[in-house]
Amino acid sequence: MKKIIPGLLIGLLLGSAATWFGLTRSGPEAPAAPKPDNSPKIEAGSAAAGLPITVAHPAFATLTNELKGYGRVLDPALLVAAAEEIKAARAVADGSKKEFDRTKSLYDGGENATLQAVETAEAAALRDAALLSAARAKLVTAWGRALVERPDFAALVRSLTLGEAALVRVDLLPGDLPEKAPATVKVGTLTSDAATHDAEVLGLAPSADAQAQGAGYLALWRDAPLAPGTALRATIAGGGEPQKVFVVPQGAVVRHEGGVFVYVKTAEGGYERRLVEVVRNVPEGVALAGGVVDENDKVVVTGAQQLLATEVLGALGGGGD
Repeated sequence: MKKIIPGLLIGLLLGSAATWFGLTRSGPEAPAAPKPDNSPKIEAGSAAAGLPITVAHPAFATLTNELKGYGRVLDPALLVAAAEEIKAARAVADGSKKEFDRTKSLYDGGENATLQAVETAEAAALRDAALLSAARAKLVTAWGRALVERPDFAALVRSLTLGEAALVRVDLLPGDLPEKAPATVKVGTLTSDAATHDAEVLGLAPSADAQAQGAGYLALWRDAPLAPGTALRATIAGGGEPQKVFVVPQGAVVRHEGGVFVYVKTAEGGYERRLVEVVRNVPEGVALAGGVVDENDKVVVTGAQQLLATEVLGALGGGGD
């Protein structure tokens, strides 16, 4: 036992000394090196120096959320025919009702009218009223109550007949539904890049689209004549908070290897290519999500495509510094 205790003491002293010696030699742990910036760069004084390049600060903006949809121009012939059918049925029903009232009045006054004549006139009036009701139900089922019960329905049908307006159907994808029914929908043709126009929403479509199975709306287009069957693109204002974005001209955006980029001028006078997220196109250009560029950056708005070509050629050994 006496030999074991001195051995333990010596071992503890040697271990403590080794630990102290290691700490004094290693010192405090060095901080981690910063991660390298892997954004592609074109240095100042490179082959890009002679390019006609213009820079500008992005414009800050807020965008309301939008739901994308598609649509088509409906053929008004079926609506016009159904409306004319109702007009004819109403005229017949009104005539039958008047004949019944006249015959009954004669019978009640003891004049030249029999009970059988009264009953026959009443049956005809009830039949024609039922036909009118069926025609109305057919119209509502096919086109929706919101359209058929408009106070200006007759004038609207006339406008469609004369080509002064077009009836369009707009469908959204399944799961997309505004928090409240929109008053207007922005509609444009697929074959034109022109700005969309506001179309008056008449109400929900009475039936679902066979393919999309999403929400649908009937709307009235008054801006220009459109042939039935014309395919349309559409956007409807959605709910939620407006999105903060930065807007740059179309010429500032370049596409490379499946990504969308902008070039930003660096403090050293070169250019840095940054991967951006496009929110959507706007009349002023392209709206970009925040976090990559801001109002303090100098974004290349003229010459971005030339910068990309210079960078790619330099990477391939065809140019550079």
